[in-house]
Amino acid sequence: MIQTVATSSFQPPMSESRKRIIKQAFAKLDKSGDGVITVDDLKGVYNAKKHPKFINGEWSEAECFKHFLATFEAPEEKDGKVTAEEFENYYSGVSASIDEDVYFDLMMRNSWKI
Repeated sequence: MIQTVATSSFQPPMSESRKRIIKQAFAKLDKSGDGVITVDDLKGVYNAKKHPKFINGEWSEAECFKHFLATFEAPEEKDGKVTAEEFENYYSGVSASIDEDVYFDLMMRNSWKI
């Protein structure tokens, strides 16, 4: 029997070091520690007030947070909540374009200040 995996078959498997840094970033964002990143978790971690659409008055701070979260969500499940699996799946796609673990690690540390 063949077992299927939830990630795309076009993406190579990630190393344990990449998975570890993704988990660290997720933990930093998940302020409540409930295993889901929400708008409330982002406050104090993501500065929406510097977003161009906030600056020009097109979006509220809450809308900036919602759009930011949506980038990590599965296309068929835009519910304003990002699970650890959705976060890892997003970074699995990013990971596929970065050859060296050391560069992936650096990108994650710089992006999330970890």
